[in-house]
Amino acid sequence: MYVVSYFTDADEALHLAYSHDGEEFAAVNGGRPVLRGMVGTGRLRDPFIGLGPDGLFHLLATDGWTSPHIVHAISGDLLTWSDQELIPVMAAVEGAHNAWAPEFFLDRRTGLYHLIWSSVVEPGSTAEGRDYEHIGQDHRIWHCTTEDFRTFSAPDVFFDPGHSVIDATVRALDGGGFLMAYKDERGTNDLATAHKDIHLTTFEIPGGPYTDSTGPITPSVVEGPSLLRRDDELVMIFDHYLEGRYGAVRSKDGVDWKPVALALPQGMRHASVLETSLPATLPAR
Repeated sequence: MYVVSYFTDADEALHLAYSHDGEEFAAVNGGRPVLRGMVGTGRLRDPFIGLGPDGLFHLLATDGWTSPHIVHAISGDLLTWSDQELIPVMAAVEGAHNAWAPEFFLDRRTGLYHLIWSSVVEPGSTAEGRDYEHIGQDHRIWHCTTEDFRTFSAPDVFFDPGHSVIDATVRALDGGGFLMAYKDERGTNDLATAHKDIHLTTFEIPGGPYTDSTGPITPSVVEGPSLLRRDDELVMIFDHYLEGRYGAVRSKDGVDWKPVALALPQGMRHASVLETSLPATLPAR
């Protein structure tokens, strides 16, 4: 089963949808949130859910536009969640303005989970007065590691191609190594802009070296890529955030990508896809 976690502009909270075929998705809980933010700014933006070392589902989410923390909660069934906590991933970094779109992936060789997110770091300045919602800033992808989601390593830069990038998502490849999709954040929030599209790179070891980036593999203007495996192909979904709709592409080899139509919930923003063996009773609530 595929479970999509997302927020909406009308309700910055955790929403869920599910699919058995990876093509048609139905909203859970009548389209209402299954979890609202209870810490920090009270916002749950860009929610990501993955399986942790305890066999439980771990939620990470953005705590508003200019928070140096990310939100974390745990669940066994995706509907009932633990108390939320703030992980201060960038709180000790001088000049850190934010921590956006957190995700995590497992490096099976080391047993370490890598948390990744996007941050602006400009020592001697603050986020106060900046229009992060409408004007692009100078982001890089940062990360830290954990074995247990209780203690975390110091943050460090994970990916820096020499220009602003956000919304990285990583998937382990069947033959070894990792595939990473990310948004080229250069350009402006205008449909005629250059950039603001999704590119790909691969790496064997978290933190690089990285292969030469390929792309764009999506149109512009989009963000929030997420990857899923459907039969013998990869599917990537992405948010046409200026147009209020979602798009998707598919590939059998990770190189040649073609558009594909999916039925996704209306109003969905910055979604992430979880592949799970949860029983089909999830949407009953």
